[in-house]
Amino acid sequence: MTHDSPCRPKKISVTPQVTNEVEACGLNEAWQAIVTGKKLARTEALEHGTEAVMERARGALATIERALRAHPATGQAGRQVRFLAGVYNGSDYPFDLTALRALDTELANACLDHLNYDRLGTREVHHHLAGGDRELHGWMKRCRVEPALRLDGRQAEAFAKLEGGSGHHRDELLREAVHLLLDKYRKSSSGQKP
Repeated sequence: MTHDSPCRPKKISVTPQVTNEVEACGLNEAWQAIVTGKKLARTEALEHGTEAVMERARGALATIERALRAHPATGQAGRQVRFLAGVYNGSDYPFDLTALRALDTELANACLDHLNYDRLGTREVHHHLAGGDRELHGWMKRCRVEPALRLDGRQAEAFAKLEGGSGHHRDELLREAVHLLLDKYRKSSSGQKP
């Protein structure tokens, strides 16, 4: 009975299958890195690319901050603050990316450069601002950026059933509900019975 030595690996045969030239090149680079122990050129490029993204983001955020401080009451400032709030917490402060169209080119590019950095998930936006979280919330307050209204789980479920059963679109149902609610409170504040 023969035993394989622990230092002596069994021979393994692998036949990779790739579906295109890009996968073939990637597989070849990976194999070369395994055999030679050298870092992949693509990995080095990604590391360098990340550094470049971070550098552009620093400049971009400085551009946004300068603009907010220099022109705090403009429409562009409001859009930039809503953008920063969306990056800060997109579920509470959803941001419509088409709003970037109304920014001048330098500011729109600054927002995109910062967004490119933010996708890396390295650090939250308020940690990069000179005034931190306090300054971001100050801008949000000044520009009246409020968290989005939401239904709780039970309300959302009931609303979905109502939409399906009524034959009306949810936007139409929501407008009707808001109209009824506003009408009710207008009447009660004027002393009328609802």
